[in-house]
Amino acid sequence: MSLRAAWKAFGLMVRVPGYAIQWSTGYKRARSEFRRQLVADGIPPKEAKELAQLYPFKMSDLIEAAREAN
Repeated sequence: MSLRAAWKAFGLMVRVPGYAIQWSTGYKRARSEFRRQLVADGIPPKEAKELAQLYPFKMSDLIEAAREAN
């Protein structure tokens, strides 16, 4: 591995946790907005909360898919 490749890999390792936090925060925000939209469309809050739990692509799903790919 060249020094340049090692430096790039190190930089990626430093940035990845920040990317994961941003993605997780965005996911939570989108899920809560989805729930609000369901309630605004007349779905009872309890049912909207249950439906929002089904909102796709949790971070754990992506991590599991990455592990399976390796």
